[in-house]
Amino acid sequence: MTLKRLDNVGVVVNDLAAAVAFFKELGLELEGEAQVEGPSVDRLVGLEGVRSDIAMMRTPDGHSRVELTKFRSPAADSAGPNNAPPNTLGIRRMMFAVEGIDNVVARRASSSRSPSRSADDRLNDPRRRYDHLP
Repeated sequence: MTLKRLDNVGVVVNDLAAAVAFFKELGLELEGEAQVEGPSVDRLVGLEGVRSDIAMMRTPDGHSRVELTKFRSPAADSAGPNNAPPNTLGIRRMMFAVEGIDNVVARRASSSRSPSRSADDRLNDPRRRYDHLP
């Protein structure tokens, strides 16, 4: 077996619209939205009575996707504090190469959305950022 690529990453969010806006601002494209439920979804997810809204975000090259999920039922379970430390189990980051990053940084800095911080203050490079989902 040979691994060819990473097709998608799933992220459970509390505010689907805000998460879609966040990824659009980075340059991902909304591929589609749907509400999913039923026995086949229950089996796939491993929970009973699943009803969720999903949005599939696609990278501009079409090779990768981020699947955003808002659980309506059962309600999403918070595995830890909103500002969990970096060594908390689970997906801790996704990194994207972004063309025109200076424009993205400027838009994020002037907005009231979630704060970002420099990835490495020693580099003093505002283009290397950690942003958090809303």
